[in-house]
Amino acid sequence: MYLDRPIPLKSSYRPNRRRGGPRARGGSLIVVAVLLLVNYFVFFRDDERPGDALADLAAQGAVAAVGIAPATSGTPALERDGEPAGDGVIGVDDFGQPVGRKLSGELKRGQTILKALRAVGIDSHTAQPIIGAMGEIFDFRKAQVGDTFSAHVDDDGQVTFFSYTQSPLDIYEVVRTETGTYEAKKKKVPTRVDVAHIGCALKSSLYESISRCGEGAELAASLIDLFAWDVDFFQDVREGDEFKVIVEKISVEGRFLRYGRILAAQYHGKFGDKRIVSYRDPEGREGFYKPDGHSVSKEFIKSPLKYTKVSADANANVRASIKTASPVIYSARANTPVWAVAGGTVVVAGDTGGSLGRTVTIKHDNGFTSTYAHLGAVAQGIKPGTLVKQKTVIGKVGKSGDAEAPQLLFSLRKDGKLQNPLKLSYSEGEPVAPEHKAHFDAEVKTLLEDLEAIPVIGTNERKS
Repeated sequence: MYLDRPIPLKSSYRPNRRRGGPRARGGSLIVVAVLLLVNYFVFFRDDERPGDALADLAAQGAVAAVGIAPATSGTPALERDGEPAGDGVIGVDDFGQPVGRKLSGELKRGQTILKALRAVGIDSHTAQPIIGAMGEIFDFRKAQVGDTFSAHVDDDGQVTFFSYTQSPLDIYEVVRTETGTYEAKKKKVPTRVDVAHIGCALKSSLYESISRCGEGAELAASLIDLFAWDVDFFQDVREGDEFKVIVEKISVEGRFLRYGRILAAQYHGKFGDKRIVSYRDPEGREGFYKPDGHSVSKEFIKSPLKYTKVSADANANVRASIKTASPVIYSARANTPVWAVAGGTVVVAGDTGGSLGRTVTIKHDNGFTSTYAHLGAVAQGIKPGTLVKQKTVIGKVGKSGDAEAPQLLFSLRKDGKLQNPLKLSYSEGEPVAPEHKAHFDAEVKTLLEDLEAIPVIGTNERKS
């Protein structure tokens, strides 16, 4: 059966209608008007700062309508990496964004600071005034591999800010002034100083024991330096010996940086107790003293071998002649540092061509001379005429000359006559002045009491 009229079917399709009613046209006009108003305030008004104009617009809700973030009145020049730069140090545009670019680098082996700056894109002509300004507060001859630096260069290629970091405490900054000159200063870094009380029993070596008791190798080196006049850490140290120390710990932003001054220390061993305290008298003289006020320092240190982490696990065997006056042979690991037992003038340095091999001889005060033979190497800069201080490293243990194994042949003479270094008594440094003795006693009393009260971590214990 056929139908006379078609049957209409419903469809989901609806023709797309163009939206162009009065409300839509009105909204477009508002947006255009707001954009024209913003352009007028930003680019054509000279009597108001762009930041102020945008702030006023934001207060009226107009800026938010077109999605522009208002600038804050009085915004600092720029804060980079958490450090606000001073006015004029780093340029910014109308929206507070940095103008130019930041460059950074690290000093590599064989590089001068000039080469390092050229490597990151700063030419010598631009770098010279920065280096010149830095030279007033920092000696670039002391620059080290790994030192870092950063610079901000504006769109004209001028360095407006330069920072050089050698350690968390040694940060130097150079800024470009409005006159185009450069000014340098060392940055003040806030630090925290805590006083630590440490007690530890020795097991295999001083360095191992320091680590086992939760401290660093730097503390071991400081203790060796402090007790060098009384303790030979190659010969005198035994398992079960104990040390106690009151020392400053310096930290930056909650992170340990390094050890500060040792305020008091004690070493208890087979040879008895050695206690040392730091003291500064009312006139500003500072030094280390025994509890009775006598100076710790002496004319000669006890051993010509510097006990270091490298040689910590190798004891030096001392062999001396049965004669009263004789040289002493120290059998030690090759390359163990050898240091001057006292200050003086080098008179011999180098290979003697005979049985002594490489030798250093130092002339001291009071008619003494010390000789260090069979060296594997003479330290750089040690030559006849060189003035050296006590504890200056003058060479390394070796087996030159007729030595068949690594060793040091050490001799001491007074007025040309051999002495036995193991039996000599040496003069001490200046004691506390008599007029300051009462002050000294009062100052160190608490230190000595605190030292005595420090608990000791045993040989079978470990502190993280």
